[in-house]
Amino acid sequence: MKHAAKLSLFCLLAITLLHPARGQSQPDANEAAHRRLSAKVQDLQASVRRWAAEGHDPSTITRTMEEQFRPLLDAGKFAEAEAVVDKALAQVHPAPEAKPSAVEAKPGSGETQYLSFQVMTGLHGFSGPPPLPGRHSLSKAQMEDFVHSLVKAIGITGDARHKLAFAIGPLCFNMPDEETRQFIRDAFAVARENDVAVALHLDDSMCWEERKDLLSNPDNLETADWKQVPNTGRRMDWGRTPMKFAPQMCFNSPAIVAAVKERASVIGSEVKKELEALKAAGKEPLFAGFMAGWETRIGRDFDTDRPLGFRALGHRGFSENHPPADANHERVLVVKEFIELWAHSLHEAGIPGEKLYCHIAFTAQGLDHKERAEAVSTFALPEVAFSPAYRPGFSTYPEGAALKAIQDILAEHGSPRWISGEGTNVSPTGMPSGITMETYLGHIFNHGAVLTNVFAWGVGGEAMRNHFFRRAAEDPEPLAAYAKFLRGEPLIESAAAGFSPEAFQDKMHRIQAQLPTWVQQNGQQAKDQAMPRMEKIKGLIKNQQWQEASTLADEILAMLAGK
Repeated sequence: MKHAAKLSLFCLLAITLLHPARGQSQPDANEAAHRRLSAKVQDLQASVRRWAAEGHDPSTITRTMEEQFRPLLDAGKFAEAEAVVDKALAQVHPAPEAKPSAVEAKPGSGETQYLSFQVMTGLHGFSGPPPLPGRHSLSKAQMEDFVHSLVKAIGITGDARHKLAFAIGPLCFNMPDEETRQFIRDAFAVARENDVAVALHLDDSMCWEERKDLLSNPDNLETADWKQVPNTGRRMDWGRTPMKFAPQMCFNSPAIVAAVKERASVIGSEVKKELEALKAAGKEPLFAGFMAGWETRIGRDFDTDRPLGFRALGHRGFSENHPPADANHERVLVVKEFIELWAHSLHEAGIPGEKLYCHIAFTAQGLDHKERAEAVSTFALPEVAFSPAYRPGFSTYPEGAALKAIQDILAEHGSPRWISGEGTNVSPTGMPSGITMETYLGHIFNHGAVLTNVFAWGVGGEAMRNHFFRRAAEDPEPLAAYAKFLRGEPLIESAAAGFSPEAFQDKMHRIQAQLPTWVQQNGQQAKDQAMPRMEKIKGLIKNQQWQEASTLADEILAMLAGK
């Protein structure tokens, strides 16, 4: 590189910030300022590398850091040193042209609504076609096969108002840069050649076990308390048995912040090229959007199931001797700021703000009532979804009152346009929704959504053709609903019939809340009376005999009421 010597000098200088200034300790009063400054310097390092690679001369920044920044740092004048870094960042990050925020950019009547189907690369924990050996992404041929199966089954790709789409992902940290670029190029090529739209789905923090450069630094790993012992792995309850992923990353550690910006630059700059090509061809509606996260959350420790986030609290200036007034609220802010970091970085690289969406899951999935809202959502509470940096996006499995809860929270925030980032017309537990696919889609599209991303199409091949997820996505009734939407016909929201998942979820929550007290008050005879029924209802749920389980729940509640 032409400016390699100057760049190396700058990097060596910046590294000094990772340690206390000469002769100085880090008292509590300076911790927050030092951490913030450290994050900005790491950001500047990554940005200057990219800036130099684009042909710019970093000598002015290097000289500024040598002559102004370092003396201020040595003197412990963090505020003045931060001002120097801010000026340097402004030089390598020129202010973008003013654009409306994602939330403010409400669409007119002409905005396209997308019916999308997720195709997942079959990485650890993700159900989809396995990548070719040595790869982390699907090939163009694999994506074409998926799209061809959609078009053949549905029979229509829609128009500029109602468009069929496919979503690729996960775009993850494990994926090398050039493979990422090729994955994006191939996906857009499949979209153009088949007259379907494409959406991109980011894995912001799950699959990063191959990033040894990041994993080797304990500062990048979350902890469960102020002892700051790194977590044992990230727990994901995506099935009956918990799955173990790479350790939960610390969302605001300086190295993670820098890595996010580098990764977003690679992704965003490639998407920008493809959007320019679509515009030149008059095919701009073939970009459905970018989901900047995959149920973003601070996960739980795999071995202990304890909530995490204490490393992030430390980077926010808190400690055991200086704890936050509300640790849960602070961790909610950490999650939101992490999504905003991705969104701002992707937007800066060229992705339009109105096409950026978050993807969180805040509604209860399951029949356990015990955990507090912050723990159930792992600090991705509903307010996380609302930011000027992106439009809201949610998982929309129709369990209990989930869809109504999403509609209500959107109404509280002025009814912005939003997306279903993940879902289908059945609960992940296998519990039926009690509604048709047309009604499910109506609950989403008729209430302001611009994209619905249906999961489970084709997963597992023929061996899983009769799996409840596959049936919910591929049976004749949902196929007819898809075609109806793509023809632009109104979606009718019909009342639920038969089994009610909302009522059953409420019954189970009431049983779990009342049973321990009832047994305690009535002794061993009550326990002997209740336990066989509870074992039976567990068996019915396991076998997905939902109506029978609901009837037995009524009997148990009557018993608890003394009837």
